[in-house]
Amino acid sequence: MRLSRFIGAGDAGLAESQAARLLAKYEEKGKGWFWATHRDGSLSYLSAKISSTMATFGVYPANLSDLVDSDISLAEEASERSLSFYIASRIPFDGLVLKAKGDDDLWWSLTGGPYHDEAGRYCGFVGFAVDLTDQKNSEIKLLQLARFDSLTSLANRETMRQALENSLVSCAHRKQRCATMILDLDRFKLVNDTFGHLMGDQLLKAVSERLVNTVAGRGQVGRLGGDEFQLVFADICEEDILSTIAADIIYTLSQPYIIKTQLITIGTSIGIATSDYDHRSAIDLIRDADLALYAAKAAGKGTYRFFASEMHEQALLRQQIEEDMQRALERGEFHLAYQPVIDTQSNALVGFEALVRWTHSVRGVMSPAVFIPIAEESGLINELGEWVLRTACIEAAKWPSSVSVAVNISPVQFSSQALPTLVTSALAYAGLPADRLELEITEGALLNDTAKTRAAIATLKGLGVKIALDDFGTGYSSLGYLKTIPFDKIKIDQSFIKGATLRGSNNIPIIKAIVGLANDLGMITTAEGVETEDQLALVRELGCTLIQGYIYGRPMDAYSAMNRAQGNGSAASGHRNDRAERRRLIRAGQITARATSEAVRLRNISCTGAMVETSLPLQIGEVVSLEIGLLEPLDADVRWIKDGRAGLKFMEPIDIEEILLSKSKASFKAFVPEYLSKDSSDLYADKVRLDPRTLNRR
Repeated sequence: MRLSRFIGAGDAGLAESQAARLLAKYEEKGKGWFWATHRDGSLSYLSAKISSTMATFGVYPANLSDLVDSDISLAEEASERSLSFYIASRIPFDGLVLKAKGDDDLWWSLTGGPYHDEAGRYCGFVGFAVDLTDQKNSEIKLLQLARFDSLTSLANRETMRQALENSLVSCAHRKQRCATMILDLDRFKLVNDTFGHLMGDQLLKAVSERLVNTVAGRGQVGRLGGDEFQLVFADICEEDILSTIAADIIYTLSQPYIIKTQLITIGTSIGIATSDYDHRSAIDLIRDADLALYAAKAAGKGTYRFFASEMHEQALLRQQIEEDMQRALERGEFHLAYQPVIDTQSNALVGFEALVRWTHSVRGVMSPAVFIPIAEESGLINELGEWVLRTACIEAAKWPSSVSVAVNISPVQFSSQALPTLVTSALAYAGLPADRLELEITEGALLNDTAKTRAAIATLKGLGVKIALDDFGTGYSSLGYLKTIPFDKIKIDQSFIKGATLRGSNNIPIIKAIVGLANDLGMITTAEGVETEDQLALVRELGCTLIQGYIYGRPMDAYSAMNRAQGNGSAASGHRNDRAERRRLIRAGQITARATSEAVRLRNISCTGAMVETSLPLQIGEVVSLEIGLLEPLDADVRWIKDGRAGLKFMEPIDIEEILLSKSKASFKAFVPEYLSKDSSDLYADKVRLDPRTLNRR
């Protein structure tokens, strides 16, 4: 068909020739093309360039509709039906967006209308198309950015929220429930700080792939940002199935990664929430899963927790404590207690460790196990830590020159570049010589072992301040730190001292190895948590340099510490022998002695014995039977009797966890570390340690 037919010239004049050249040039550029149809809709003309392009896709169109894909995902209208409708109805159309058949990346905007001969008879359609590929690709990229994470290609926060909202609506109609999981990675920050963000990004991609493979189509996986991910399960709500999925995820993500020849190991914690036909929105469910994640991290990380309603109460309590802490320093509610440190051989007092205490104006004495982690997470630890350091230095300046003071430095404080300046200022203001100050840091403070960390330690050592590694053996890569950081002291964690003298304990070789290693490196050692005479004799025999524990005194106020520092010698006072750890547990039971039974109240228990309240006329040495809800009664002999109470020793050791698990725990236990339930007479708990597991919480 001649092109002149459509440009209005009746002969091949100059105007027609010029127009034809211009249109041909336009077609050659490939930005647009022309088309025309017969009366029956079949193509009568198609630009040569587009005919060639379609042939490469195996498409040889007879009609205009053969050029376009009827399955249009991003067009506003259904393409083939709309195009056919216009042509069949002989209605002009303008800017109809269509996708090319055979190529997902090729898009056009078609414009056309009917044309007639000189007599006004309908002859067909004529029109043109403009290439929209670049524009549509830009729109697709914008849509991708709006809905998906650019690094991992997973759904982003808003897309996951919408997916959860849709699941909630669908479940309400179907009378079913859905679930969501929130998880973040344990120790991911260490990877970023140690190897850089590029390595961290590669790790996030690897984590994403493992997550998708583990979920295996059972739910949708998304990345909320940073190292935080979300899963939505539209059809799964059973706790046993969700538990299995969560356990599989924890196991899979904890397996080592090889990123650019580096072997990297991380972990993950997971919070789970399920819908319960209670009109909770997606935002509400995400909040609940987030609270469950917090509980999982508080439980030690590397685990999962389901949301429970009391977690809201815990969150409110935590928020209230945080707000109260902000005002506690101004109100003078904090004070320091000082625990003696004794030389093993001379029995002389050589120093005190300063321990922070909080007497709340309403709640009374607050456990450091509650407020220290909150201070860590909220950033208040910097202000609190500065107050502790300055106050301890001022008090220590009043003591004899032979007595030093030790101050715990949290990982958050230690990461601050201002720490050396703060220490210098505190020493100068108090007039305390630097060699009488000891800073205790845990291995958690050394997780980000960088040049800045080493520079800070070198600066502090240059001032003359002593550096002690606290809770040795309970963190990460201890030997590596000892090799590269010049510590003055190693503190042997109380967990190695506790039970060391009991039959079957393997702690003695560990203590001996730590002492030997310290001696070889020119470091002194402090045995923490010494409470009994047999423990004291053991650490002396094994060569520990210093002793700290209840056997030489509990933490005391500043006035008592000054009097103690000015006194002479320190007498040991404690039980003769170590005994198994006791847990406080109030429970009703039944005791039988000499064929007589009576209800008793159990006060505390360990794997080897218990204390009960009873009015039976027991005799020391007699054998009794104790029923406390286990499958079989416990046989025990009476070891002591006093004021209606009796100490019993079991004939055979028991599994104490079986007892504890059968007792419902208070809801606050998910928030407060479990050791708060231990008998205070057996626990060296006046000093709260900042375990690396409590750091970097959300």
